[in-house]
Amino acid sequence: MVIDEFATSLRDGGLLFVYGFPSDTTFRLETRQRVPIEIAVTSGDREGVGLYRRDCPARERGPGFPCFQFLLGMQDGFSAADLADRVAALGGRFYLVSRYGRFAGVMLFSPENLVRRARSALSWPGVKYVEFSYPFCLDDDPGCVRPSDLSLPVPVDTGAAVAGDGILQVRSGDTVVITYRQPFGGVLETRRVVP
Repeated sequence: MVIDEFATSLRDGGLLFVYGFPSDTTFRLETRQRVPIEIAVTSGDREGVGLYRRDCPARERGPGFPCFQFLLGMQDGFSAADLADRVAALGGRFYLVSRYGRFAGVMLFSPENLVRRARSALSWPGVKYVEFSYPFCLDDDPGCVRPSDLSLPVPVDTGAAVAGDGILQVRSGDTVVITYRQPFGGVLETRRVVP
């Protein structure tokens, strides 16, 4: 398991993005199946969540797409940053807003109906396009997404712990511990200190 350094922001209104890379590259999750992990914070929060497919299968003869994220492109004179409330209403948060707000990366916390929800953003003020694709890469490139790869975004806020609410509450100086208990008794962990 690894924490995505680009998408993760351990601050109020941020998110934690976790990747899982099964050693068995033939492994495939069924629709709605999850791989359970636990996220604990030294100040007391504890969330039991589940990794999901990193890529969702292609539909309508198009390419596969990331299960939790999409990009917004904006028309001249509009800033994506002004759409944070609309993104929250979709069940997501920004993981990136360009310097002048011309484009933004949106992370949704559920993969259900991602395409429909993303396309609904086309009706928002100033939105020019939504995009789902990854950069092109060759199958033998170790940086490419494999069908067995897993991911999970978790919303992050600051403040007192509310265990089990699906939101990771953190404080500066906390250590976040992500744990996967293997079927045959092993334990994998990764840690991050909150700045």
